Amino acid sequence: MRGVEQQPALYEAIMRPLDALSLWRWRRHLFGGLQGAILELGVGTGRNLAAYGPGARVTAIDIDPDLLRAARRRAARHNVRLALADAQRLPFRDRSFDIVTSALVFCSIPDPAAALREVARVLRPAGRLVQLEHTRTDHPLPDALLDAITPLWRTLAGGCHPNRDTPALLQALGWRLERHERQAGGLLRLIVAVPPLS
Repeated sequence: MRGVEQQPALYEAIMRPLDALSLWRWRRHLFGGLQGAILELGVGTGRNLAAYGPGARVTAIDIDPDLLRAARRRAARHNVRLALADAQRLPFRDRSFDIVTSALVFCSIPDPAAALREVARVLRPAGRLVQLEHTRTDHPLPDALLDAITPLWRTLAGGCHPNRDTPALLQALGWRLERHERQAGGLLRLIVAVPPLS
């Protein structure tokens, strides 16, 4: 079943008020100063693309052709190259990018560990993964609620797991969290991570 995340018009309708509240400010805060060759995972409808500064040369991928079509206008406006690709099997050579970014993406990747291994592969030495992700909160009651709603939400949203713990997964795979900010009571994380040594 195609969920909210795979329906561009519905996704835009949901994200617009969230961006107006504070999400856009966090996107700009996290991505605005990035420079160099950047790979954005899960571009969706392209809501991040205006956040990048002039020093960013962005290639943005998504696994869903409808979302890529929806992102075309924003990509053209910001000189971003789009590609149909799976984050779990990236079609790029080793050490192709200075930075990999994601925003509200790792909750929906079927095998996030495989995606992180691919990210580590395509990052250049001294490269970074920069993320804005929604995750578990590390508080018992909210996390119990996230666990309870996950089966239904995963179906409605088209694969989103609101109870994922992306920071814990990064650390378990040997990534170092260079920056880790909690927002919205821990539901949102701003992360800059360094891959494990190869």
